Amino acid sequence: MLTDYFKSPITLERYRSRLIGPHLDAFTAWLDEHGYRRVSIRRHVREVTHFSAWAETAGIPVEGLNQDALDRLHWYLAKREQLRYRNGGLQHIYQSACVFVGFLEASGVVCRLAASTTTPTPAEGLWREFSKWMRAQRGTMDSTLASYRLPITALLLNLGTDPRAFTAESLRHFLLRQVKQSSQEQSKNLATALRMFLRFLIARGDCATGLDYAIPTVARWRLAVLPKYLPSNEVERLIHSCDPASSLGARDRAILLLIARLGLRASDVSALMFRDLRWSDAALIVSGKNRCETRLPLPQDVGDAILHYLRHARPRVLSERVFITTTAPRIPISRQVVGRAVRRALRRTGISGLCRGKNRGASEIDMKSTAYIARL
Repeated sequence: MLTDYFKSPITLERYRSRLIGPHLDAFTAWLDEHGYRRVSIRRHVREVTHFSAWAETAGIPVEGLNQDALDRLHWYLAKREQLRYRNGGLQHIYQSACVFVGFLEASGVVCRLAASTTTPTPAEGLWREFSKWMRAQRGTMDSTLASYRLPITALLLNLGTDPRAFTAESLRHFLLRQVKQSSQEQSKNLATALRMFLRFLIARGDCATGLDYAIPTVARWRLAVLPKYLPSNEVERLIHSCDPASSLGARDRAILLLIARLGLRASDVSALMFRDLRWSDAALIVSGKNRCETRLPLPQDVGDAILHYLRHARPRVLSERVFITTTAPRIPISRQVVGRAVRRALRRTGISGLCRGKNRGASEIDMKSTAYIARL
């Protein structure tokens, strides 16, 4: 199967000689079965050979390429500031390593529970306990925790893993160093992540009470100008620009209607489940940031768009989530996908969306665009 994607004998020999060489044919076949495009399959194979080279250097056998190996790779890349690209996306090697470990687990080569039998490093232990605390005490979503991981990893690398040694001065110096090389949105997320981590440590009694106040609030002048919004006629243009005959258009139309008619946030749309749709009552259940359920009326056009998507466009995937990605892997969409649906509609119609500043990331534009069309 590998020869269907790579023709050079030298390349094939190099790939097959790696630690994971015997599994590459099955891996490419697995990717093809799961709907990955040719260009994605070639990229994943290239990157997992780099992952294999790293594993060989680290002394990890094939049977050890599990979640624990991914955590070690994550830590290795973060320590060298090579975990993410400048736009915030994860490095391809880490993305492909996650896909390959998923393949090994699905194939039975490695055990899914193998990672839990190893002793985590002090930094990994702190991160796991913090994540558990945030989910239990604040109902924090995994996507939010993922955005916190890099700042907290950097903090522990710079100041050490003993919270009792943290001081207001060292925390502020660390924050100032990080802010100098970050955008406004990244700086705001950095401050929030550090503040929440310190509150977790204070709750456990690991550092002094009030140390979280050492992290200042990052200024963000939301009210410097009048809030932007789209008039109703332009919102309708965005909705009608989606082609319901295509899978992507049918999904995007349902997404835009949920945002425009009900004012849902991107995370609300991506988290929508079948049990939230109360068809007999013409209602929809939404859980906001405080995890309290809110009952909203389900307009006729919104319900029709969702039904059309479910009947004609949704991939046949066993998932409780309503909206699924249109490209491999077929998984529930993220809030970033919702934002991209809005941006596609803005480009198609030529409607002026939010201005891009040189320090504003694409993910921020995506999230703000959803609120932009919801203000009617």
